[in-house]
Amino acid sequence: MNRLLYGLAAAIATGGVTLAQQPSIYVDIGSVSGGAGTPATTFGAAASVGGFWNDLDLDFVAGPVLVSPPLNDISSSPTAVTLTWDGLGTDPLPLFFDELCTTGDDQALMDDCGYIGGSSQFRFDGLPGGTYTVLTYAMAPDSAAFLTNVNVPGSLDPAQDVGGDFCLGYALGITHSQHTVTVGVGQPLVIDVSVTASFDSLNGIQIFPGTGPSFGTSYCGPAVTNSSGAPAVISVTGTPLVSLNDFNLVCSSMPSNSFGFFLVSQSQGFVANPGGSQGNLCLGGAIGRYVGPGQILNSGSAGTITLPADLTMIPSPTGFIAAAPGDVFNFTTWFRDSSMGVATSNFAQGVEVTFQ
Repeated sequence: MNRLLYGLAAAIATGGVTLAQQPSIYVDIGSVSGGAGTPATTFGAAASVGGFWNDLDLDFVAGPVLVSPPLNDISSSPTAVTLTWDGLGTDPLPLFFDELCTTGDDQALMDDCGYIGGSSQFRFDGLPGGTYTVLTYAMAPDSAAFLTNVNVPGSLDPAQDVGGDFCLGYALGITHSQHTVTVGVGQPLVIDVSVTASFDSLNGIQIFPGTGPSFGTSYCGPAVTNSSGAPAVISVTGTPLVSLNDFNLVCSSMPSNSFGFFLVSQSQGFVANPGGSQGNLCLGGAIGRYVGPGQILNSGSAGTITLPADLTMIPSPTGFIAAAPGDVFNFTTWFRDSSMGVATSNFAQGVEVTFQ
């Protein structure tokens, strides 16, 4: 199968700002001028949580090393993070192919991609130290037989082949790989890519703090900006399957070294500045608090807290509730904050989860 080659031009320059918290970052890879567009900010692909998508634009390549400008996080706030695609001596090339089963945002992510036809390496520089989950979209839109091998050095998750038919929807090994890796302070997050069958194909990358893909539906956001300079973001990882009881609450972009805890309710709501807080509470009805032993957490230098939450013991004002398939719960985070040196508190936005 012939692949469409585009003219190559000038390299992209770098720059940077500082952001101490672990960001979530989405990247769409392909040609801006000749591709399928960029996904909307409401689109989360396999991660389910929507956010801003950065373009790694292959229209402007002048050699085997492509470096992005500083990337924005999923709330569109600037970060110090850059992405380098090193072709290891070979120029990255763009491809657009209209895959049969993609439409809308799925088409924008999957139908335009980049490829090299050999080994290459992606490197995220400027990430704060911490644990990240990496989803690498590597499905060839022009052939289900083309397989791309994806490996993240330092991850306990093995190298994974990706390729197949999008008519099956987003699925590990078909549309994307998943790796969890801990990045040291000042160290890059690296993704090694090679060809297993015929051609490699790189559609996009998502990285976010924690251990597992995000899911659920964000609402009532963005939250009020806190003293870190960004709004706090709550997300959930693991799986919505009640039978597996693998469910984690994550809040990132909090002030560093701040104490906080998670809140839960089966009702959504909106209360501005409750109890003198500078934030907004996105819950209503009967609100439970995760304040048991070990559940009041410190955000540390990364500005992130994570709580493995037992689905058989969801707190409520009258006792614990066990989640059942079909139940809908809403979560947010309360945390200590400061405003112009005065102690106060703040909240993340809300996230709704329908359990299965």
